Amino acid sequence: MDLPPIYGILKKAVNNSLFRKDESVTLSKKPDTLTVVVGLALLILFILSLVLYILDPYKQVQRKFIFFSEETMSISGEVRSVPFSNDREKNIAAYVEELLLGPASLRLQDIFPRGTRLNQLKLVDNVLYVDFSREMVFNLDNHPLTPVEIKNMVVDNLSVNFPGLEKVIVTVNGLEPDFEIKE
Repeated sequence: MDLPPIYGILKKAVNNSLFRKDESVTLSKKPDTLTVVVGLALLILFILSLVLYILDPYKQVQRKFIFFSEETMSISGEVRSVPFSNDREKNIAAYVEELLLGPASLRLQDIFPRGTRLNQLKLVDNVLYVDFSREMVFNLDNHPLTPVEIKNMVVDNLSVNFPGLEKVIVTVNGLEPDFEIKE
């Protein structure tokens, strides 16, 4: 019986010095200093990256934003990422600053008149004091919402995103305007 030609090739390979049973492969060369230094540097960078990832100071949280839609004559919302802090007052301030920017969608209406700024925000025993600049009530030209509607939208937005608030007091330049409609 004739063996296939591949048998001869395999027999030569087995007899080759690479495949002899009496030889063993050993590493006689120690890693050089450069390899050790580069390896340690990569390990340190990996550990540092892991620590920074875990302690990320720029954490984000998803928040809901409620705006008025003139198309549908109803309220509509969007979800955005807002910076997160362990301080609740800072979280609320970041949210209000984002709310002042207005909606991302062009089909939704700004809550605040152009130029309105957040003057101050203070949280005391779950009562939130929010002070806006005077533009909130004095810059209403071509703005579809009244000061009462603006205040209600602010309170609604804050209540949805920060459920533990007992009361929201909205002021303008430090004074609490009479938001009631007088006829």
